[in-house]
Amino acid sequence: MSKLIQFLEKNDSKVIEYRKCKWTGEEFPIFEKDIEMLTKLSPTIGGQKFPIPLPTLSPKARQIRRLLFRNEWNFYKSRSNKTGASMISLYSPENKACIFEQKEWWQEDWNPMDFGVKFDFTKSFNEQFYEMRIKVPRLNLVTVDNENSEYTTGTAYCKDCYLINSSENSENCYYGKLFQDCKNCVDCTFVYNSEKLYQCLNVKKSYNCIYLHNSGECNYCYYSDDLIACDHCILCSNLRNASYYFENKQYSREEWEKLASNYRGKRTYIKDALIKFEEVRKNKKKKYASIQSSENCYGNIINESKNCFYCYDVNNSQDSRYVNIGVEVKDNMDCNNMYLKPEKSYEVLGTIGTYNIHFCTYVFHSSDVFFSHDCHHSNHLFGCIGLRNKEYCIFNKQYEKNEWEEKVKEIINYMMGTGEWGEYFDVKNTAFPYNDSLAAEYFPIKEVVNMKDGVIKSKKIINEKGSGAVYILDEESEISQAKLDLGGEVKIDILWKTKNKEIGVPENTFFLEAKDLKETIEEEGEEIIKKVIKCGITGRPFRIIKQEYDFYKMMNLPIPDTHPNERYFSRLAMKPERNLYIHNCIKCEKEVASVYDEKNSVYCEECYNKEIY
Repeated sequence: MSKLIQFLEKNDSKVIEYRKCKWTGEEFPIFEKDIEMLTKLSPTIGGQKFPIPLPTLSPKARQIRRLLFRNEWNFYKSRSNKTGASMISLYSPENKACIFEQKEWWQEDWNPMDFGVKFDFTKSFNEQFYEMRIKVPRLNLVTVDNENSEYTTGTAYCKDCYLINSSENSENCYYGKLFQDCKNCVDCTFVYNSEKLYQCLNVKKSYNCIYLHNSGECNYCYYSDDLIACDHCILCSNLRNASYYFENKQYSREEWEKLASNYRGKRTYIKDALIKFEEVRKNKKKKYASIQSSENCYGNIINESKNCFYCYDVNNSQDSRYVNIGVEVKDNMDCNNMYLKPEKSYEVLGTIGTYNIHFCTYVFHSSDVFFSHDCHHSNHLFGCIGLRNKEYCIFNKQYEKNEWEEKVKEIINYMMGTGEWGEYFDVKNTAFPYNDSLAAEYFPIKEVVNMKDGVIKSKKIINEKGSGAVYILDEESEISQAKLDLGGEVKIDILWKTKNKEIGVPENTFFLEAKDLKETIEEEGEEIIKKVIKCGITGRPFRIIKQEYDFYKMMNLPIPDTHPNERYFSRLAMKPERNLYIHNCIKCEKEVASVYDEKNSVYCEECYNKEIY
């Protein structure tokens, strides 16, 4: 038994049994509280409770399976299957799915119930769901009530935003992920209730900050990490209630402002500052994990939460297990991207304001929904796609309440026999290639193998830090059938994108090399928005939009010289991976479950607070 499991048994709950993951081959524990949660979440339908069986996949494999159904960054130029109008879509034109543009999808001149079918007890659930999935019109992007935010997905109630995802209630935000109640923020990841931020990571309730990490309630702080309630700080770490600090030393206001003039405006100033910032990050005192104002929680970036086990990037949440990215979640297990008070969910991806939702993707403001996709303001659904304001439906077909309950009971009993009850959708039901999906972001593949007629044609390592191999069956196709080998007995059927195409770059475009960008925004001038810049790292082309230019001018920042995706993944690389390691506190030797690997020295909560406060 590993030290981590021993620690979790002592501090959370005992291991009842070990299972072998079918996908990865690894042994994984079933904790007593896992069983308690599954019992709590098992649905009751028509007076009969249907126990959710224990998982057959490890937590890692379960998450990969869900994330294969989410595309956040890869857009395609496509045409609506309804009108033929040009549109931006998450789905490749090669995809078999029927895709409508947002406004078209919400119109009343078509009815998703027209695609309803009776459940066929001679076929598996997943086979029937696939047949319906390619027929029922889907949204080109996953958004809810946005304004002027076309190039976003996984967003709701946002205004004038561009190329952001996983965000709600934000305005004038560009390039990044998880903006919650933010305004005028650019190139940020996991930021909350903030304004005028640039290149910030895990920041809350802050104003006018650049390159600030793991901080809250800060103003005018630059190139700093782990600050709380600070203002006017540069190249600082581990400070509380500090003002006018430079490299963790206090200065007068006049002295500080003189120093600060060398850390904004010019490209060379910022590049030099980032070299120093890397040292700040490396040498800061590290608490075992970023867990604030929380009780009995294990994971990282957890705030104001209680009883959250193996959870990452969650806020104001409670009594949940294996949740990644959650806002105000309660009684959730094995879920990703859950927002605004979702309660009682198991194996779910992407919801807003839901109750008792299981085995679903993109269900909003609904309750008692099972095995469904893209449903809004609906209740009591099973195996449905694209429904709005409906109740008591099975496979998009209407039933009376009693009839619905009896039919759902019959289907669940049938799915118990096929082994589908208790499992998320088969990955054959995703429309996305692995390398377009969010799975590739958190679980990158190490090796790609090209096959021809069952024989290996070539191999290529694409990520030394990745794991597993993808066997491409038709490298000539833009999107190929493939096999994913993660080391287990089951090889998973997936899609793999073999070719990348840029959208919106006309032929014979003149590219501006990154090295030719000017030192300052004033030197560059507004003419830059008419040019196409070639990323200084990847060579990938990108443009500066007018609103973005205005932001850089307001913040006195030079035009970036790398592609937005490169900037995002550079920030992501600064976050610890979603793993736990056992450490002994550097001061008192108390055991802690840390998000930092064995190369790092960490403090327990008590010793960290003594050092910082």
